[in-house]
Amino acid sequence: MLGMSSVQVTSSRADFADATKGLILVKGIAGLGNRMLAFLTASLFAVTTGRRLIVDWRDPIYTGRGGIAPDLFSDLFVSPLVNQLPERIEARSVVPALWQGRLDETLAVVGRSHDPKFYKRFGSFRYLAVDLRRIDYADDVLPVFWSWREVLRPLRPYLSRIDERFPGMSDWELLREAAKRYLQPCERIRAAVDRYVAERFTRRMLGLHIRATDALAPVGKLIRTAKRLVREQKCDGVFLATDNAQMEERMRRTLPNVVMLPKQMPKEVVPLHYDPACKDRVERAAQALMDVLLLSRCHCLSYSSRSSFGYVASILAPAGQLSVDVDRFHPIIRAKKYVQSWIY
Repeated sequence: MLGMSSVQVTSSRADFADATKGLILVKGIAGLGNRMLAFLTASLFAVTTGRRLIVDWRDPIYTGRGGIAPDLFSDLFVSPLVNQLPERIEARSVVPALWQGRLDETLAVVGRSHDPKFYKRFGSFRYLAVDLRRIDYADDVLPVFWSWREVLRPLRPYLSRIDERFPGMSDWELLREAAKRYLQPCERIRAAVDRYVAERFTRRMLGLHIRATDALAPVGKLIRTAKRLVREQKCDGVFLATDNAQMEERMRRTLPNVVMLPKQMPKEVVPLHYDPACKDRVERAAQALMDVLLLSRCHCLSYSSRSSFGYVASILAPAGQLSVDVDRFHPIIRAKKYVQSWIY
């Protein structure tokens, strides 16, 4: 804990601005895996700069468009770095300046007002998110941060301020350490995961994530890897996390003792978090978090890193889990991630 008091919601405009001193505002975009990677980046930036976080995930992706949007982060997680989300967010000085006077708006609204195609351009990060290479912002400046994935390269010169071991760690190791320190599922989610493990898991489980919508996984390679791991690791059950009902049936016919969380699958070929027919998006977010945690609790894990979901599961897993990214040597995927790291 950094010792700063929680944000207080008051009626005075000046008080609202004062309440944001020493904070970083984290905005949400895309699915839960992306948001968790962004949060872990923001947590390292916050500790490096001696600030705390407020997390605004009230965008429609997980909250719907009607009624009062919930504080989704606090519904799912606990963190020693996070302040309560106020009803309104205001600050005298904001970086990037595009957010001035618009802090309660979503990233999609602010981004598209500047560039209608911002969502498809990784370069948009440069003008819509704070520059992580700077750690000398004045206390009364409110930095705004978001990202699709982890952004660790610009932070590396400062990581020894947190822990002298950090500069020598890989990105994956850094994220694992940040997750242990700064991000934990809430008690309700932990208890639900524990119950599921006790009731449905066998002695040695394979975790398998297959995203079969917009970030189409290499299904054949995942199945071959899953079969090999079941054989070599003597797995007697499989936990499957997927967004496609046909994939559920296919895996039941292909692998032994397949179990999965019951969920409503979209009728359209869209990611679960974009399903227009979903009536309870907060519950959908809770299911996504449980899927990630259950994958992390398996003896071994097979996933494709072209989706962040399985990658996050490997980050949250205890030491000793055997995790296999079937795309780890894919030249196009590796090149894309390298280029993205420099765009950020």
